[in-house]
Formats: sequence, structure tokens, C-alpha cells
Amino acid sequence: MWFMTHTSLPPEIEKVRDPESIQKLVIENLAKGFPQEYIDVVHHTDPTTITWAPLMFRYPWDLLIGQTWRGCVTVAGDAMHPMTPDLGQGGCTALEDAVVLARHIASSRSSSDGFEKAIEGYVKERRMRAAGIIVGAYLSGWVQQGGTGWWGGTLVRFVRDHIFYRFVFQRLLKVSEFDCGRLTCE
Repeated sequence: MWFMTHTSLPPEIEKVRDPESIQKLVIENLAKGFPQEYIDVVHHTDPTTITWAPLMFRYPWDLLIGQTWRGCVTVAGDAMHPMTPDLGQGGCTALEDAVVLARHIASSRSSSDGFEKAIEGYVKERRMRAAGIIVGAYLSGWVQQGGTGWWGGTLVRFVRDHIFYRFVFQRLLKVSEFDCGRLTCE
């Protein structure tokens, strides 16, 4: 198994969806300078298992100020908080959602408005953390890839090399130490 993230490519290359062409593009261009072991893995990959999809940033405003639930229906995981893979927290955040949602549902059993209040409580508890991770993951990837444009790239690379890795990145990684609480079995 392998994956690669890369800054956006020219539109004619972004439209490539043929697995063999993607494999060739990675081996001959995008992975230049990568360890030979990586190239070998890509080369021996069954082309029918290769996909290419652009990463899309969705501003977290809907999550912060919108209504992500109605009655007994809500969203969780990527439907609630899609994020770039730069902090490795997408799946973890979805599992946190499951624990928090289950905890709220379990505690709502004695309430007359039960599930609706449980769903509302879950959303209120999750929205700030999820929005922070969305923004942190995006900014982390943007800075690590050097930003965009000449001036932006030069400035961002300077910030990345002299400030980001020394002071900011370790704080961003602390999101992985989050404790979403315990589930009780009753």
C-alpha cells in the first residue's frame, strides 16, 4: 500500500484518470528522488487499485455556525468534518465521533426528549474540535508543501523551515492525544 500527496498539477494532468497513466506519472515524475523501495512498490502495484483524487478544502463555517443535525438525524465522520490527511486524524476523528455520540445517546435514555437532545449535545461537543483539526490539517499541508506562488512559496518556505517545524508542528500533533471520554456499559 502506498499513497502520495502533491500540490495541484496543471489541469490537463489533473484530468488523468487512467490507472496506468497515473502509475507512470508517479514513477517518472512525481516520485523522482524517492527511495527505490517506494518506486518498486508503485511499479508492482496492480493498476486496477490505483486512484487519483484531488484533495478539497471545505471551509468549516457550516460546521461552526450551521445546523448539522435535525431532530434525531446528524452527520458524523467525513460527512461532518472532511479534512486533508496532513495530521493523520480523519479516521481517528470519526472514531471520536462514534464514542461521543454513543455516550450522549446512552445518557439520554432517561430524558423525555431523549435522542434529539443527545444529537444536539453531540454536535455541540464536536464542532469546535473538528473545525480546529480541519483548519490545522489544511494549514499544515499548505505550509509543508511551500504555499503557493513565488512570493508566497518563498515566504512560506522560510516560515516552514525556521518557525513551523520548530514551534508550531509539535503543537498541531498534540491533537492526536485527545481523550474523547469513556463509554460505560450499563
